[in-house]
Amino acid sequence: MKKSSILLISCLAIACGQKKEAPITPEAAETPVTFVVKKDARKIGPEKPPEQTRIEEAIEKLQANADMPCIGYWVGMFGKNKINIAIAEIKDGKAIGYTVCAGNFRPVTGTATASEDLYQIVLDEPGTDQYDGHFVFSIHLKNNSLEGTWTPFKKGIVADKTFTLTKRAYTYDPENGMFPESSSRLLSESDVSNLNEEELGFMRNEIYARHGYSFKDLQDRRQFDTVTWYIPMGIDVRQKLTDIEVQNIDLIYRYEEYYHENYDDYGR
Repeated sequence: MKKSSILLISCLAIACGQKKEAPITPEAAETPVTFVVKKDARKIGPEKPPEQTRIEEAIEKLQANADMPCIGYWVGMFGKNKINIAIAEIKDGKAIGYTVCAGNFRPVTGTATASEDLYQIVLDEPGTDQYDGHFVFSIHLKNNSLEGTWTPFKKGIVADKTFTLTKRAYTYDPENGMFPESSSRLLSESDVSNLNEEELGFMRNEIYARHGYSFKDLQDRRQFDTVTWYIPMGIDVRQKLTDIEVQNIDLIYRYEEYYHENYDDYGR
């Protein structure tokens, strides 16, 4: 009897001395996930070109002069390519700006004369590129339209162009496009595993297009130049990519590589 009592007391003492474990809640069970990318899209390729720096400097000037009605982005088709003629400053009859078209940036300078509802502007590209030329256009403030012509300095290389542009405001919108999820949330493998090579490439390019990347590749340009929301804003937008977009681009790249390495097994 005495031995039994001692044994019972010992067991109770051990039980009371043991630390009671807290119940596991869903929050406590969740392990933070660290996303590591194989290819960081912000670091792929060469250093940022000086032309992109000039674009960014001009945008600052444009924003500082935004109260003038003719200052801003004038966007539309320029032959077969979409162009953005950005007018950054008009002062003392002088006009300063730049163009972004087909993956190219060209600074433009010239003259501007104004009446009540009309600006007459003449702008020249530097002449250091064989495709540089001469812009003459009118801005009609009543309907926010720009109409004009462009002629190359060197005849016979490219044709003259006539164009009509409208004033546009650029705003980054992650919901734009056919695959808005690629900018608005982290993609899972199920989001991309059933896409073919063309769809994967388009999803990836849409991310860059939302930031206004001007595509050099002809096929890519054709995909976006006719899209209403797309405005060519720059030639290097890598540093504008969000963390979500960088991780999603990495996932898309992995599936594109898998597609190339295992074409037959992938079943496309």
